[in-house]
Amino acid sequence: MIPAVDLVAADVVVAAAALFGAFVSGLTGFAFGLVVLGAWLQVVPPAVAGPLVVICGIFTQSVSFASVRRFVDWRRLWPFLAFGLLGIPLGVWLLPRIDPAWFKRGTGVFLVLTASYQLFGRAGFIHAGGRAADGAVGFIGGVMSGIAGLSGAVPTLWTMMRGWRKEHARAVYQPFNMAILSATLVNLYVSGNLDGEHLHYTLISVPSLLVGAGAGLFAYRWIDAELFRRVVLWLLLASGVALVV
Repeated sequence: MIPAVDLVAADVVVAAAALFGAFVSGLTGFAFGLVVLGAWLQVVPPAVAGPLVVICGIFTQSVSFASVRRFVDWRRLWPFLAFGLLGIPLGVWLLPRIDPAWFKRGTGVFLVLTASYQLFGRAGFIHAGGRAADGAVGFIGGVMSGIAGLSGAVPTLWTMMRGWRKEHARAVYQPFNMAILSATLVNLYVSGNLDGEHLHYTLISVPSLLVGAGAGLFAYRWIDAELFRRVVLWLLLASGVALVV
């Protein structure tokens, strides 16, 4: 039997990490899972932490989506979304067939190199490829979601490489993440991987998610485009380093 004090400590850690993760997600429109997963895995098993990231990620994305809804351009979004959804089954199929450690390290190296180049070099240097390239990036995001839940990293980085304004960039990768996470949640439910423990920690996290996402969204409205770009790129760089290490 798990001691009551350990259960209370787990609740506190889950709620505190959710607060910080929701703030980052409210500010940038992504990175909730990258922020919270390390702390959550210290107090709850992966079978609980993974689905909880999906549930809470959808919640925080929904809270802050209103800020970019009017900027959503479906002509720009649909290649990411359509091919991203197609990529999920392939990622799930690949999951038991590849070494997840090498996959994460390879993804980390890619994020470190490309984010560093944009931080210390120049942004908005890709102007070719059109919707075909956008669809390919969305497909990669879907595959990575199926393998490791890393749906947002590559599409977010791609919007930075395109040099889109912060509103237009966020109006692509945020609804993309919402759709991919929602598809993942449906898969988890159908496969019977959700139970009362997930419900318990979701309810524990809700107040933190509301406060954190609201605060992050407030900060987002007051920072300029260049600062926003650098915040996102530094988060991607930190995520890449964490994956490599």
